[in-house]
Amino acid sequence: MNKKQIGFLAAAMMGTLALGTSAFAEEGSYKIGFSFYNLSNAVWAELVEEAVAYGSEVGCEVTYVDCGEDAQKQISQIENFIMSDCDAIVILPIDATAVENVVQEALDAGIRVVSYSTDFEGAETNLALDPDATGQALVDMAAPFIDEKYPDGKFTWVFENIPSIELGVLEGDAVEAAMAEKYPEAELLGSQEVLSLEEGVSVTENFMQAHPDNRVILGISSGVGVGGNEAIKTAVSEDEWDDYLLFSVDATEQECQNILNGEPLKGSIGLGGGKEHAHLLVDVCIDLLEGEEVERYTPLPPTAVTADTVEEYIANTYGE
Repeated sequence: MNKKQIGFLAAAMMGTLALGTSAFAEEGSYKIGFSFYNLSNAVWAELVEEAVAYGSEVGCEVTYVDCGEDAQKQISQIENFIMSDCDAIVILPIDATAVENVVQEALDAGIRVVSYSTDFEGAETNLALDPDATGQALVDMAAPFIDEKYPDGKFTWVFENIPSIELGVLEGDAVEAAMAEKYPEAELLGSQEVLSLEEGVSVTENFMQAHPDNRVILGISSGVGVGGNEAIKTAVSEDEWDDYLLFSVDATEQECQNILNGEPLKGSIGLGGGKEHAHLLVDVCIDLLEGEEVERYTPLPPTAVTADTVEEYIANTYGE
């Protein structure tokens, strides 16, 4: 049976490629492949695992792969999805331009293609954060804490960003611009990439050694909120945790727990969480395959999660 031809959105991380014959052998059952460029990020790892579980609940076979930040490997993995008769593919690309040709191959084969986070030519729908809004939200969340500790606006800070991907560059630029506008007398001591927990630990340790008097750290991944938090906890005594103003993006369950426990992480910007993203992506794939109209862009609105709101956010997002 030929594949239904309709539009698609973008996606998240990790696993093996177990693929067979066309999912259209059974009405309403589809094969969906997730190709992510890095599954060391906690949100993306949670996303792909939940996509498999949720897909099974709604009658879909979901598989996922991690290309390890290798663009050529990602292209080969997407080609494998095409040859394995996937009905839809969700892609978080390491290089948006590099995947354009293989995406066109998928579209030519009648496969629906969705982009997650980083958009690219040929994607039929995109699920992603708004980098400007998210960057501004991070600074707005941090501001009350900074203002209380540094009422004259004179302080140093370091930035743990993600310059290796386009969306990370845009979000990082938004953070730096918002900080410069709100705190013109603050000094940015340096920036370095942090995506994974391990990077969060090592980069934060390095910053603390290089700038022992610095107390303000902003980052745009859960690697900062988890790894950076652990680095600070290891380096200083508990009675010094309150002196550190650490802020991140993602508001994973672990980040929320760190905030709830009164640890160095003072706030994190929530974007819905990996589980919610997984449901959105699987649902949009099904909608496209069944001829439903789908918006070209679905933004993820930022939510500030601090000690005042963390319990409510955990209950609403993680069901606890």
